[in-house]
Amino acid sequence: MGNLTKTQKIQTLRSVRGPLIVWMIMIGFVAIYVLTSSVVAIALQTKGINWSKLSSQRPPANHAMMSLLVTLMIFCIICVIWFSPRIFAWHRRLVIGLPVLLLLAYIIMMPVSAPVITIGTYPVFTIEAIICYEHPNRILAWLTAIYLMMWVAYSWIVGWIMALVTMQAFVFVMAIVFYYWRFYQRQVAERRRVEALYDELQLAYQQVEASAIRTERQRVARELHDTLTQGLAGVVMQLEAASSFLDQSKPQRAKEIIDTSVDSARNALQESRTTLTELRSTTEESLPARLQLTTEAIRKNYRITTTIQLSEIPDYSPSQLTEITRIVTEALTNVAKHAETDQALITSQLHDDIFKLKIIDFGTGFDITAKPKHGHFGLQGLQERAQQLNGVITVLSSPGEGTTVTLTLPTERKELA
Repeated sequence: MGNLTKTQKIQTLRSVRGPLIVWMIMIGFVAIYVLTSSVVAIALQTKGINWSKLSSQRPPANHAMMSLLVTLMIFCIICVIWFSPRIFAWHRRLVIGLPVLLLLAYIIMMPVSAPVITIGTYPVFTIEAIICYEHPNRILAWLTAIYLMMWVAYSWIVGWIMALVTMQAFVFVMAIVFYYWRFYQRQVAERRRVEALYDELQLAYQQVEASAIRTERQRVARELHDTLTQGLAGVVMQLEAASSFLDQSKPQRAKEIIDTSVDSARNALQESRTTLTELRSTTEESLPARLQLTTEAIRKNYRITTTIQLSEIPDYSPSQLTEITRIVTEALTNVAKHAETDQALITSQLHDDIFKLKIIDFGTGFDITAKPKHGHFGLQGLQERAQQLNGVITVLSSPGEGTTVTLTLPTERKELA
């Protein structure tokens, strides 16, 4: 409870004032009943005590006047309860101090119904003490002692039989109050634990997010270095060579080098577009949206139209979706470079916790039993990416029949390193 801030305590006071007000209204009705009941009068007559001995004032003329005084007392306490958040913000001692003064004034004026009001206000004062004070043990002890002294005085007035009846009610209320105290302590302790766990999760999330951003930046920097930087460096060297041939009056040789430079620049531009498209796709939450960006980039770069026909997609993490998108990008790039076709198809299947994604082209195909040409289809890179997903890559192809690259992986969601 000591860790609760002032704002949190004010919010707690706002949340409990409704039930406390309802409780005080109920106590008011009970007090009116007791005050006007013949049971109290009989008990007083048995002790030989009249009203004038219990109060410095003359007794009310009728029950309506007594009920009005009780109602006024309850209304004053309810007002203090309702404005307790503002009173606490001003001075927390007044949250309990004001209603205690009102209670003492009422006991002096109306001692007959004092036990009801006294017992009724005990849980109100103790609950507010538990909320307002960091260490309410001392406050609760003082309140309990004061109430016990009031009970002793009351027992002297009405007798021990009525006092014992009152004590039973008081003990019952005390049990409820202390149960609430223990329950409140457990709630506050659980809240602290949850807040501490939330802070730890926030810190872990920030660390993971920072790590992911750093890793992604390194990957983009590496791929831009391998594509755009090296491509531009090659173009610069070729143009310098062409300039040298022009100085040597060899325009034909210079033209050949310039044509080669144009091809190199175009390839670097295409690869850079693909890399930037992959970076954009990481902001998308679904696999179809990511593949749509990828296929659009492939169409602009290589004039290949890709049809996407996806069925149900497992709930993969963003890192898994990123790796799947890279596999599709690399496979479509291989189609553009080697398949000699302008059409491709992407389909998917989901069965028994196994997800299959197929990239199909309708190109020339190749003999999978023959030794592949250097760099042909980049199967090693595809397999390495698939292994990070706990999946495999299979390739079916034959000359003149096109090629099908299938990514098979489990549906388990996980974050990749």
